[in-house]
Amino acid sequence: MTWGDALPWLVALPWTGAVLTRALGARGPRMAGGLAWAFLIATAALAVGPVTEVARHGAFSYAVGGWAAPYGVELRFDHFSAWVLPLTLLFVLVVPFSFRYLEGTLPLERQAPFYALLLLNAGAMIGFTISADLFNLFVFMEVVSLSSYALVAIAGRGLAAWAALKYLLIGGVASTLMLLGVTFVFVLTGSLNLADVSARFAAGVDAAPAATAIALLATSFLVKAALFPLHVWLPDAHAIAPSPVSAVLSGMVVKIGVVGLIRLYQLAYGSSAFEMAGLNTLLVWAGAIAIVTGAFLAMVQNDIKLMLAYSTISNVGYIVMGLALASPYAAIGGVVHVFNHALIKVTLFLAAGALIHHTGFRTLTDLRGVARAMPYTSAAMAIGAISIVGLPPTAGFVCKWYIALGAFQAGQAGFGLALVFGALLIFVYYVRLLNALYFKPAVHAAVRDASEVPWSMRAPMLLAALACLVMGVLGGVPLSFVEPAVLDMLPAWGP
Repeated sequence: MTWGDALPWLVALPWTGAVLTRALGARGPRMAGGLAWAFLIATAALAVGPVTEVARHGAFSYAVGGWAAPYGVELRFDHFSAWVLPLTLLFVLVVPFSFRYLEGTLPLERQAPFYALLLLNAGAMIGFTISADLFNLFVFMEVVSLSSYALVAIAGRGLAAWAALKYLLIGGVASTLMLLGVTFVFVLTGSLNLADVSARFAAGVDAAPAATAIALLATSFLVKAALFPLHVWLPDAHAIAPSPVSAVLSGMVVKIGVVGLIRLYQLAYGSSAFEMAGLNTLLVWAGAIAIVTGAFLAMVQNDIKLMLAYSTISNVGYIVMGLALASPYAAIGGVVHVFNHALIKVTLFLAAGALIHHTGFRTLTDLRGVARAMPYTSAAMAIGAISIVGLPPTAGFVCKWYIALGAFQAGQAGFGLALVFGALLIFVYYVRLLNALYFKPAVHAAVRDASEVPWSMRAPMLLAALACLVMGVLGGVPLSFVEPAVLDMLPAWGP
């Protein structure tokens, strides 16, 4: 057995867990949560092997059913697919946090479906990351989207239903655009396998429909990534959803759009059939605008979850800018920020969820002084805030530093200044957050007398906060891991 044979199991394990969790969940939420956690731990353990293999020997593939590409379904594991491992580890943190969080938040009969949807979502994200053909990228993206809509709506309140409906309608538009793009590609090339399509584009196709296909696919992925101004579904969905769901949406689901964009870049650069300068110019400006606009909108929020939601829009801008600058430093920083931002946002949303769960309040005005009563939760929030600002020695610093260096490397110093200006705005609103938690007197007895959350909630967010620091100190490890893949992807800088 090779590690290629293990690739289908990366999807099958969480999806099998989803079925069993839903079927056996009638015995109680503890059984459902425990099963979900066990399947995610098993998936994370299995993912270690492929990540180690790609680090040692490079990318490898698996032909599902023995049918070779382009006629069969190919799963491919490369350096970008290594996102699978941190993805599953973050789900491993979210699930135990949910054990106690769901008490009093969701009715008992909805808790087993909640865990099943999380597993369905995780398996689809893994499938999207390792899929090597456009149609299966579409299928997995749809499963991610449908399970995300359900997770947003699962609380059952009116605002949750409205947020889920808006998310669904806008997501439906993105799905339609992707399906149209996939159709254009198939008509032009007769294939959907990414490597095969790239080769056929390089052999020569009509430029206008090929460019239309790339534009449709890019727009679809950017809607899913919530790049400004395609972000309108995100604030309500992330703010209204249960906090573990907000952590998944902000930390991981929006990254599916970014991973899709990376695959699109691989296809376009690999074929050498497209002049990408126009798209890159558009995206680098869109990224810069998203950085500043998202940070400004977050700065004026009083609701803590809305603040975090708008912060996601700003940080997606950093990632897109890094990719679009198309210099090695910037692209490496953008790719690594896919994971580091996910880690930071899981930390922040879990800590915010703990504060809201134990005090009943969600605005900075109402949460004043809570650090005295909930020191561990507030410390996790503080570490996440310092990380998202990008101060050393945290995970956020490494990526933003590389993207800034990449702007100068590409001869685009102005965009480096936009990055710094956005970081200053981020610094302002997180100073507001920390000032409220630590230095303002409590105005509510429920805040002043609050107790710390139980360890099943406390441990996951503290582990995530610790990882924010570790990834800053050991930031060279992921940078060196993705560097060969980025240099191979960028034709102007490759060997």
